[in-house]
Amino acid sequence: MPAFPPDHPLLRNLNSPQKEAVTHVDGPLLILAGAGSGKTTVITRRIAWLIEEVGVRPASILAMTFTNKAAGEMAERVQRMVHVPAEQLWVSTFHSFCTRILRREGDRTPVGRDFVIFDPSDQRSLVKQVLADLKLPEKQFHPRKVLEVISDFKNRCLLPDEAMEEALDPWTRKVLEAYRGYQNGLRSHKACDFDDLLLHTERLFRDPEVQAAYAERFKYILVDEYQDTNRVQYLLVQHLAKHHLNLCVVGDEDQSIYGWRGADIRNILDFKKDFPGATEIKLEQNYRSTQLILDAASTVIANNTQRLGKTLWTDLGLGERITFKLLDEGRLEAEYVVDHIRQERLRFPNARMAVLYRANWQSRQLEEALRAQNMPYKLVGGVKFYERQEVKDLLAYLRLVCNPFDLVSFRRSVNSPTRGVGATTLARIEAAIPEGGTALQATVALLRSGELKGRAQRELVRYVELFRRAEDEARTLSLSGLVRWVLVESGYVQMLEEEATLEAETRLRNLEEFVSAAAEAESLGLRLAEFLDRVSLASDSDELEEASLLSLMTIHCAKGLEFPVVFMVGMEEDVFPNRNAREADDGLEEERRLFYVAITRAQNKLYLTAARRRRAMGQELLGMPSRFLRELPEEGLESPIRWGTELYRSGQGNFPSQRPSTGGATSVASELGRIRSFFNQVRAPEPPADAAPEAPEPEEPRPAPSGSWPKGTRVLSPRFGRGVITAASGGGDMLTYTIRFPEGEKRIVARFGMLEKES
Repeated sequence: MPAFPPDHPLLRNLNSPQKEAVTHVDGPLLILAGAGSGKTTVITRRIAWLIEEVGVRPASILAMTFTNKAAGEMAERVQRMVHVPAEQLWVSTFHSFCTRILRREGDRTPVGRDFVIFDPSDQRSLVKQVLADLKLPEKQFHPRKVLEVISDFKNRCLLPDEAMEEALDPWTRKVLEAYRGYQNGLRSHKACDFDDLLLHTERLFRDPEVQAAYAERFKYILVDEYQDTNRVQYLLVQHLAKHHLNLCVVGDEDQSIYGWRGADIRNILDFKKDFPGATEIKLEQNYRSTQLILDAASTVIANNTQRLGKTLWTDLGLGERITFKLLDEGRLEAEYVVDHIRQERLRFPNARMAVLYRANWQSRQLEEALRAQNMPYKLVGGVKFYERQEVKDLLAYLRLVCNPFDLVSFRRSVNSPTRGVGATTLARIEAAIPEGGTALQATVALLRSGELKGRAQRELVRYVELFRRAEDEARTLSLSGLVRWVLVESGYVQMLEEEATLEAETRLRNLEEFVSAAAEAESLGLRLAEFLDRVSLASDSDELEEASLLSLMTIHCAKGLEFPVVFMVGMEEDVFPNRNAREADDGLEEERRLFYVAITRAQNKLYLTAARRRRAMGQELLGMPSRFLRELPEEGLESPIRWGTELYRSGQGNFPSQRPSTGGATSVASELGRIRSFFNQVRAPEPPADAAPEAPEPEEPRPAPSGSWPKGTRVLSPRFGRGVITAASGGGDMLTYTIRFPEGEKRIVARFGMLEKES
């Protein structure tokens, strides 16, 4: 262990590995910084050490991270320690650094020095024009999807001609034509998009003269959150560091959770291959959480294979055991969380608390439970459920079905999805509204008179027909069935399917959750008008956010934060880990890293909750325990985890079989296919209100319904694994199988079970 200067201000209150990291000077350095191990302190004191003790000029140090907030905090800390003028420090995000370089060296690039930066709206406008010029229909080549693919190529440092070498399918080759036209358009506008800032700088640094000049300028390079770097960021760092090898990277492979946006965990795993002889320092002392919480995190993450390995420890004491609670259904889970937040407030009156979940759609029941108790909260990193664009669009349709006089809902729904109704046409319709009449009546009158032409005329015929039919459908369909019918008939689902982006998939998932809300209201006997009143009251609560000590957020949003008390909800298969994880090469390992991040947000107390049944896609689905629950150390739990009547521990009880992986990246198309089949199920038969209760099935075997798989057929369920059909009942949409699985018999409705027949 090296000797450190005694009582040096820059080394005060640091542990030995931290001191070693701060005082390391020359050569490549890998700092594996576990959660809560004080990495920002180490980075900033290392910069200050290089300036104050080694005598390095501030302008010769380049430090890069991923957010403006993190960069600003680091620069401010360094300035306080060594009193360096801000303009002498190169502490910034990757994008800010590249912008500064291009402003200096832009004459060597296709866009010059005086380029403008296109925001997402500008990008969509340009790519729409390119698609129109190429006569590529937006239904097959949605602008957002095309931009998503272009961004992926740019993040892998591939220009159109280079990307063409790996584009085998006709659709991708057409997208590459659009990519070429898009780049030409940016060049003619003297513009860059955000990906171009990195791409052009990386290309610039391929020039040996430019590369050598900037490598000489930046003699010491520090990169924070190195596990989150993508290909182009990796190459930028390599270009500069290979000359002097004075590269320090700080990161935690166990917190690599952004693979879906291009982050490559191999960058940190292979650092010592890229820089042989690199020094590795592990920061394993945690200053945030108690030991039982850290033990749980360490035990779970040890199941991953893609890691360098470290064990977190603390001197904060053992702390409280983790509480796991299994509730009968999702609504009760939300109520349990709210009740225990209230109890924890008695112990920690002014402490910040957080409820974490895997996906934004999970916030709905939590928000409703909090509002029911008038408990303040803040939704972090997202829009409140009933304020999300797609939800408000759907509400506009439903309100207009309920109240044709609602002009605000008419204005919103008439162009959601777009129908070519411009401001002029809309003004003409509103001017034609008869006294005491509706905008729908005015639209019909204008259509009959022939005053509306072109696309608007064709689309508005379908639009008014939808509301005419909706009157009949509202009388025959259930509330949730009506919601699904509106989503399909309005073209809203088709619009998002055609977009086929991750954002579109998320919006469709939120609409699924809205159907679940309608099904819950339906179970309470609410009609459409009563349901809409309930939603309006739930969404009119903005004041609850003020001065809130309670945060609701996804785990991704929680990274880097800490809370005395944390609730992690939805610990079920297909919720967490997310069902899409099974289709990605690294999917389950990244989901496990996400769970590790969630656990390590808790300082004093961690709650985990799950539901036996969860309403999803408008139906009650049986919950299966998350595989991650099985990996928790039993000694760190208040009591053994039970699911049903069996212990759910390692070596005891049953565990759901993993569905065979298809390999490759997460398939948005397959998920959209599942969603499409869900929304098209709008006519689930319902028994009349006065129908007699269903009689119990007789013990003797019954004939299998027509069109069903016969008794003895072997099937594969994504939730329960392999099983054998022992009986079938019902028919059509309500065809139900009784299937014997290793853990017992289950009754599964065929159209919701996603069953596969084994050959």
